[in-house]
Amino acid sequence: MITQTTRPDGSRRYTGYRQIEDSRNATTTRVYADGRRVTWGHGYQQHSIGNGVEFVTREDGRREATLSDGRPVYRDRIATVRDAAGEQRRMIERTRYVRWWQGRPVHVARPLVRYYDTGFVYRAPVAYYRPLRLAPRYYGVYFAPFAMPVPAVAFGMVDQWVAFASTPPVYTDPAMLMGDMQIWSGFEEGGAYSAPGSGASLYGSPQAASVRSSMAQMQQQVAGQVQGSPRMQQQLGGLDLGGPALYEGVPGPSAPVAIPENLRLRVREQVGATVALLQAGTPLTLGDVLAAPDAAAYIFQTAQPLLVTDQSGGGECFLNTGDLIGFYSMPDEASGFAMMTVVASGPGSCSPRSVVPVSLSDLQEMLNGFAERVEDNLQRLVSCTASGSC
Repeated sequence: MITQTTRPDGSRRYTGYRQIEDSRNATTTRVYADGRRVTWGHGYQQHSIGNGVEFVTREDGRREATLSDGRPVYRDRIATVRDAAGEQRRMIERTRYVRWWQGRPVHVARPLVRYYDTGFVYRAPVAYYRPLRLAPRYYGVYFAPFAMPVPAVAFGMVDQWVAFASTPPVYTDPAMLMGDMQIWSGFEEGGAYSAPGSGASLYGSPQAASVRSSMAQMQQQVAGQVQGSPRMQQQLGGLDLGGPALYEGVPGPSAPVAIPENLRLRVREQVGATVALLQAGTPLTLGDVLAAPDAAAYIFQTAQPLLVTDQSGGGECFLNTGDLIGFYSMPDEASGFAMMTVVASGPGSCSPRSVVPVSLSDLQEMLNGFAERVEDNLQRLVSCTASGSC
C-alpha cells in the first residue's frame, strides 16, 4: 500500500507499508518503508520504531516499552494500593528501568516506581499520574535565582536536538532553563530511539528493504501506464507517482527542530504551572486543561510514538516522542478524540501544520509524561547544582 500526502507547504511525501494478517494469533501488522512496525492484536497495539524499541498500549490502560535486546524500559501492572484515608484503590503501577541521557539509554541502579489513578474524560478511559513526594529543595531550585550561572552544555549538546531563536551559553533564571529543558529533553528521548547505540536499525531490515523495493517498482510501473491516460489518473485519485517526491522515513541529515519563540514561552509557562501542581501533590489532568480559560492554547508534548491519520493532506504519519501539538478544535464528548495541529516535530514525524486526531487517553498520557519530565528535570537540576558539576 502506498499513500501520498500533500504537506501544508505543498510538497508531497509517500508512505508505503506491507500489511500482514496472522489468523493464528489474530493480529494485523504493518511494516513501513523505514522499518517501523505497527501491530494490532486483541486488546493491544504495538509500535516498533527506530532501532527496535517497542511500545505496547493495552486497552486496560497498561503500557510498556522494551529495548531491542528485550530488556524493559518501563512496564505497567495493575496494583491495589492503600491511600491516605486507608481505602484500597486500584491503580496502575509503572516501573521504569531506563532513563535517557545524551541520546542513549542508561539503566538505573534502582528502578523508579510511579502510580496512576484511573478515571474518565468525556467517557474515555484515562490514567492520571500521581506526583511523587519530592523534598522541598527540588521545588526551591526552581523558584530561586541561581547563585552561579548554569551552562547549557552541562546537560549535553542541546543544539543537537532543538534550535531556539537564541540559546544563552549560561542560564541565570531557573524558569527559563526548565522551560528549555522540557522541550529539548523530549526531543532528546525521541532521537534516542533511532540513535546508533540503541540497537540494529529497523531501516536496514529485510522487511523494510522489501517494502522500499516494491514501492520503487510500483512507481516505475504506474508512471509508465498513467501517461496519457486520464481514466487511470482518475482511478488513482490524484496519486502522482510519476514526479519527484520524498519518501517517508528515508534516513538523511537530522537538523535540530526549530522552536518558535512564542512556543518556547508557552511551554515555559506550562512548566511553571506544572511545578506548582507537583509541589501541591496535585495531578495534571486533561479535564482541568479543558476547563481552563486558555485551553485552546495548551501545548501537548508527545510521550510515546503514535500512528495517526493526517487529515490535512491524506495518508498516515507518526507522532514521535517530544513532538509538540496543540488543539485544532476542542474535543467533543461523543468521539473520544481531539483534532490536533502539529506545531513542532522531529525527523520522520508528521510535519508541522498537519491536522491529526489523537485519543483523549493518549492526550492524558502526554500530560502524564509532561509532569514526569518536569520531575525528572527538577532532579537533574538539583543534582547538577548540588554536585557543582554545572
